[in-house]
Amino acid sequence: MVRFHPEPSRNGEHVKKLLVLAAAIAGVLVYRKAQESEARKTVWSKSTDTVD
Repeated sequence: MVRFHPEPSRNGEHVKKLLVLAAAIAGVLVYRKAQESEARKTVWSKSTDTVD
């Protein structure tokens, strides 16, 4: 007996949503890493500045 699914499979749609979510999370992590790196660079440049 063949069963008829009234709604087509949404696997492709779910995969696209997961990829968008993963890309957004990766973007946030890269942004935070860049901010942390910039903060470290600022602290390092202030602490190694020559004394006037």
